[in-house]
Amino acid sequence: MDNPVIQTIARKHHKSPAQILIRFQIQRNVIVVPKSVNPKRILENIQVFDFELTEQDMNDLLRLNRNLRLTMFPTAENHKDYPFHIEF
Repeated sequence: MDNPVIQTIARKHHKSPAQILIRFQIQRNVIVVPKSVNPKRILENIQVFDFELTEQDMNDLLRLNRNLRLTMFPTAENHKDYPFHIEF
């Protein structure tokens, strides 16, 4: 969330970096389940339907792809539906 691209888009839309990233996934038709125990952040996490990212914003965020996975769930690697054997 400290990435300058995300920060710039957040300032442009007067939103937090978290809201930008949640909205980014929503516009990609990805189901987002944000987690927080902080009441302020819970409210903030749902306030992502009053704006839309532009095509340029979306492209800028897509260019941040680092081609990596942050978790692999090794305890499930032998499951028939384990998705992380697929190249990305």
